[in-house]
Amino acid sequence: MSALFWNMQEQISIFDLETRGERERSPPLPQILQSSIPHLGTSQASAHPKCNGLASSWANYLHDHSYTPARPGQTMKQRGSTLLVGEGNFSFAAALCDRVGANTSIIATCYESEKETMKNKTAVRNITSLLEKGAEVYFQVDCTNLQQCPRLNSRLLDRIIFNFPHCGRKAGVKKNRELLANFFRSCAGILAAEGDVHVTLCRGQGGTAAEQPTREWHNSWQIVAMAARAGFILSEVQPFDCTHYYGYMSTGYRSQDKSFHVDRALTHVFTRSLPFSEIEPVVMETVIGSEHCTFHVPEELVEKINRNFLQKGSNHPVNIIDEMLRKQLADTANVQELEDNYPLLSTQCLQTDATICQAELYWVSCSGCQEDRSRSTEWVHVTDTQCCDVSAQMSDLRLGHEAGQNVGCCITKQAGVANMSEDCRRYCLRPTLTGCAYDVLQKPDFRTGVIYVVSGIVFRKCLISPQAMPAFHEMVLVGACCVKTMPDFLGLFMCCVESAISFLIRSASSPSAPVDKGLGSVTFNEENSGRSWNICFRDVNHPDFTELTIAKLLCLPYKQSSSELSICVTSINLDLLSMVLYRINDWRTLWTFDKRFLNQIGASESKPFCGFSLHPPSYPHDVSFWVDGDGKPDELELHAVVRRVSRDSVKELKLIDSFWHAETKRMSYCYRLTYQSCDKALSYQQALEMQLKLRDELQKSFQVTLR
Repeated sequence: MSALFWNMQEQISIFDLETRGERERSPPLPQILQSSIPHLGTSQASAHPKCNGLASSWANYLHDHSYTPARPGQTMKQRGSTLLVGEGNFSFAAALCDRVGANTSIIATCYESEKETMKNKTAVRNITSLLEKGAEVYFQVDCTNLQQCPRLNSRLLDRIIFNFPHCGRKAGVKKNRELLANFFRSCAGILAAEGDVHVTLCRGQGGTAAEQPTREWHNSWQIVAMAARAGFILSEVQPFDCTHYYGYMSTGYRSQDKSFHVDRALTHVFTRSLPFSEIEPVVMETVIGSEHCTFHVPEELVEKINRNFLQKGSNHPVNIIDEMLRKQLADTANVQELEDNYPLLSTQCLQTDATICQAELYWVSCSGCQEDRSRSTEWVHVTDTQCCDVSAQMSDLRLGHEAGQNVGCCITKQAGVANMSEDCRRYCLRPTLTGCAYDVLQKPDFRTGVIYVVSGIVFRKCLISPQAMPAFHEMVLVGACCVKTMPDFLGLFMCCVESAISFLIRSASSPSAPVDKGLGSVTFNEENSGRSWNICFRDVNHPDFTELTIAKLLCLPYKQSSSELSICVTSINLDLLSMVLYRINDWRTLWTFDKRFLNQIGASESKPFCGFSLHPPSYPHDVSFWVDGDGKPDELELHAVVRRVSRDSVKELKLIDSFWHAETKRMSYCYRLTYQSCDKALSYQQALEMQLKLRDELQKSFQVTLR
């Protein structure tokens, strides 16, 4: 969160004034008030000599009408520059001047001309006060075209405030939406990278869930959608209390000298979001046996692979949970930690979990690397032996720049993609690490009664859901014992797992606060006559976590030379466990590149995560197509295509209609997609472009006929 944020009692917004509206002609350049304050008079006069004529009149007025308002006891501590647009009588700007610190510069502007403003005695008095305190005042500033103001276009502002915007008179919601959209676009050109925009609206106008009661979306100003057009996300919503600003009087309701209805008004704080960048193809090189091979990373996994969340020193929630689990397990059992040296690719699904089906696997085609690579493509090795970040952007999250988990591969960046059609063989990205159980049993130093622990990233195709992820981090626990001691060992094994996870749940509250009773409990649900258990988390108070399977425990027989052993294998989804403990509702948040996510994470306690993108807009789109015969596209592959095309911007995909056409002998399917990003500003136009691209991709991938 920006250091410039004020606390809730010090939140500001600005007064409304009629703005540009539907006018096509740009207003004249701003006129600048002169005063006896040295830095104002000198700099402005030299920049605009023609304004010198205004200096003496305002200086005389200041001399004849000295006015010093009473100052409130509390002063706002803030740094940087704050621009107020659409000021009417400048009463809010004057009140704000008394609340900010000495390091904050106030720039107050209005749309009206100086001549028109001079007719308002309240405005004249407030302007006088502002100039005495060193503030800048400008007239005829169009909030939808701020870069055209000579005094603003060369600055980067820390905060821009617009209070009760309105097009004037009885303008409808559509005109006011366009006003907001144009205002946000204008802000984008002069706002600092970590600056924010404050917009205060009357009750119900915003259209977000923060409004009580919530106005229907189509009848609101849709402020989050308008801001998304310019790349802004809603990061905070606060109640606006005009009593905190001594002397503030709103005016300009429907272009009249009337106050707005400020009761239960809300201030919306917007910040910049990361943009949607194009995904470039990524080729990885790996060693299979004694052979160097290359393969294309599936496009939907490019931003997931080699993020190094589990590397030493990472403060990502997944790594924090992994380290805490290992520590708790070591306190209750004999634990031996293993490095993830297992291949990223395999020719078969090496697993003990038979519930993973072939359709869930990410199949890739590998080919041998050419000896003379310069003939067909330019290869740049990012690392010689281990995986590293795909791009510099990925390493910006303070995850370190060293190599991550050793999965026997490295990334190669290409100017041209190598021809991989020759000598291609089929491999799959590993869907689980449970297959390492048999490798553990073959270790020369293997001992019964010891729990072996290994963690790493795995990949599985899955249906689109806030709790289902195509890439996640898995912790696998492996233990073995003699068949005779199996009941005792199984009890100990289950106790260790339950104890470790329950400890994390208890520590999810602040050490100084009581345990959050609403966090729920862990239960073991038996399956297959005592051979497997689903380890579930239940939280009746949280709708997303009412019954969430966060781990699975399996018991398997194994013959080793002349002895017979029983194996216990537990697979823990670290990503899901992180979501539970940090109260993260959407798995996509764990994979964001936005620094504001990790800035909230602390290694000492699991505080609930506070989203930095509140009430993001959603856009529903339908797609219908014909399929020859009574067939149906593979559901997992369909969801994978949607993920790839939408860049994980589809929150929900569901079949809403299907029917059989007897005459043409074709089946029709209709799917509804809900586009919504959890960390980026997604506009309606961007969602529409994704939808059009998806229609083309469906025809290519499934040979369907669009309706």
